[in-house]
Amino acid sequence: MKILKRVPKEGKITVKVENLDDLWHLYNVVLPGDVVIARTTRRVRIGNEDARKQESVRKPMTLVLRVEDVSFHNFSNRVRVQGVILDGPTDLVSIGSHHTFNIEIGSVLTVIKEQWPDYMVQRLRDAEKRGASPICLIVTIEDGVAELFLAADFGLTQVVRVRTGISRKRGDQKTYEASIREFFDEVTTAVRAQLGQHDAQLVVVAGPGFVKEHFAEHLKRSGIKGLPPVVVEPTSSIGLPGAKEVLHRGVISQAVAELKVETETRLVEELIEHIARDDGLGAYGDEEVMRAVQFGAVEDLLVTDVRLRSGDEQQRRWMDTLIHGAEQTRGHVHVVSTNHPAGDQLQRLGGIGAVLRFPLKG
Repeated sequence: MKILKRVPKEGKITVKVENLDDLWHLYNVVLPGDVVIARTTRRVRIGNEDARKQESVRKPMTLVLRVEDVSFHNFSNRVRVQGVILDGPTDLVSIGSHHTFNIEIGSVLTVIKEQWPDYMVQRLRDAEKRGASPICLIVTIEDGVAELFLAADFGLTQVVRVRTGISRKRGDQKTYEASIREFFDEVTTAVRAQLGQHDAQLVVVAGPGFVKEHFAEHLKRSGIKGLPPVVVEPTSSIGLPGAKEVLHRGVISQAVAELKVETETRLVEELIEHIARDDGLGAYGDEEVMRAVQFGAVEDLLVTDVRLRSGDEQQRRWMDTLIHGAEQTRGHVHVVSTNHPAGDQLQRLGGIGAVLRFPLKG
């Protein structure tokens, strides 16, 4: 993320999206009611209106939208910002009509808010300071089946599945080895393609049995230019359950610092442990968390992206007050993605919780 310009008096911040994680941060910053200015294209009709055939073409233009809805599409690497046109070239668009910005890597946009909460400004600053936050490629594999996942700030995303038959004829070791080698080559091709598309800083090869070790060696010998470190991790299964095991064990954070999704998983699990032990160091629900903030007891405030974005203007202002109060007492605010299991767990607790420095009496 690059912050190109900031005009606090006008509530304006102009940013450039530089990587996939920036889209996720942007999704958590732009809210209904905000104003967004961006370059876009819009289909318009040209030619005489009385003519039988009018040509329809896409014209580039800059539009100003009042935001009504924002959606994050990790499968297509974009954020869609839908809203009503407030300003634009009047000869090409109708003021008051609807339009959608497709924000992608490389997009430049200006976000205008009546009031920028401190945690949102800090989120943009952290994204700018951190640059491209680490993305990990997880390869879960066993005989004849491999599934590849990307783990990043936006959670887990399955990107490729490779399946092939492995010859198991008794006594035919050469055929078996040839089919395994062919399978490994196919998975390596998939890995190479993902590394070409994403700036992954770690590859974790996971699964039951010994196939993972053999594939990891094959991958290291494959000659992939700029291959990041390869870590082998045993898991009880492959696919999404295996990838979740990798996240829950903190494997990635041991090799790549501060991967946000692991931090969120650890904090939510810590919150749930405190609640289960009833030791007074875990709070959840609006009343409990607000009381903890008022007493300055919050070490880590956890809010899901769904909870942060839901509700009317009054509820959002309440949330801003809560977050500001936690920040004022040096609490750390974490917006937890519901795109991974920890976020789902927190959402089931009402979408808000806190790990406390000390228990509250009564």
